Amino acid sequence: MRMEGRLATGIDGFDVLVQGGFPARTVNLVAGPAGSGKSLFGLHFCYSGARVLGEPSMYLVLEETKESLQRVMRTFGMGFEDLERSERFLMIDLGELRIGGAEGSAIGFRELQDFLASSLKAAHVRRLVIDSLSAVGLHYSTPGEFRERLFGFSRFLRAQDVTTVLIAESPDAQSLTAHGVEQFIADSFVHLGLEEVKGELRRTLTVRKMRFTKHDTAKHPMYITPKGLAVAADEKVV
Repeated sequence: MRMEGRLATGIDGFDVLVQGGFPARTVNLVAGPAGSGKSLFGLHFCYSGARVLGEPSMYLVLEETKESLQRVMRTFGMGFEDLERSERFLMIDLGELRIGGAEGSAIGFRELQDFLASSLKAAHVRRLVIDSLSAVGLHYSTPGEFRERLFGFSRFLRAQDVTTVLIAESPDAQSLTAHGVEQFIADSFVHLGLEEVKGELRRTLTVRKMRFTKHDTAKHPMYITPKGLAVAADEKVV
């Protein structure tokens, strides 16, 4: 379903929490601990745009391998081969391309911007996922430098005709993001939780921030189903 000025994620139960999806041409942060479903969230966003709405989408891989994420897509029934052939869905492993610097060196925001400045327009990309900021952070020696470069990179993204999802790691239960600044620079912040309750892991989702949106602020249960992520929008975690 397409809503004016909104980009639906295709995640069952999520879009109703945020008036139909992410606001167009915004920079959106999805953060959480390892195993919370961050990459799967980003894959849903790109796949739904390409498959359902015909919006060219690009997924930049900085940490995991392209092959690993393609396996995830197949597991949840996201057939992407025809979308790749028609260039509606592009998954690019920047580790393979080794942009800027020696092999194995961390990629910084300048290298990302140089790559995207030409490739976004050439491929007419409308949806972009960068997975993840944690990998980019290794390029910078201080949190101050990371913040400054991220601020400039976010301004660049907002100047493009693209809606972006940035994925970031939550290092521990007390820290929502690794550098403590990512959520303030982004237009929206979706936090995925992974909590141990009575010996079992419970996944949760909270929309902590979303500009231009009257959004739900409660913590909701989130599940991994045979079709991918699903949010119980009518349930709350207390």
